[in-house]
Amino acid sequence: IKEGSAVADVGAGTGFFAVRLAKLVGKSGRVYAEDINEEHAIKRLRERVEKDRLDNLTVILGAPDDPKLPHSALDAALMVDAYHEMDKYPEMLQHVLAALKPGGRLVMVDIMPRKTRNTPRAAQVKNHVLAPELAEAEIRQAGFEIISRRDDFVDRPDEEQGYWMIVARRPFP
Repeated sequence: IKEGSAVADVGAGTGFFAVRLAKLVGKSGRVYAEDINEEHAIKRLRERVEKDRLDNLTVILGAPDDPKLPHSALDAALMVDAYHEMDKYPEMLQHVLAALKPGGRLVMVDIMPRKTRNTPRAAQVKNHVLAPELAEAEIRQAGFEIISRRDDFVDRPDEEQGYWMIVARRPFP
């Protein structure tokens, strides 16, 4: 991601990453901050955009199955601590894939399950975690190429919570 890049923060919440991305891509770039929580996240995102005069940040009220991103327009998409919350993840991944330019990257960071890693997906997401091997298989199924996977992206041995990261890309035609 550099000056002039087009990037999406999918499941942006109140915009922690979106605001930082907006500064990184500069005036010639564009950030799309998407969330489905209109009352809390979208409202706070819009207030932040206005307060900080982030003219290169577009707030999008998405749907549970569609982030409503522009087609083939993005250099990258970021999902942090959001994927495990997506019930309609196959559709969401298809829309994110379609929003990326060929070679565009998806960076996904989520919470590593400790005690429930070998349980079914539903049991994991009930605990707000997801095993990286499940996410990787779903990302591949959606048509992405996996570039890398780090199960110890944020590893806190003395704490229950750690994070994994998967970097994938939309294949070139």
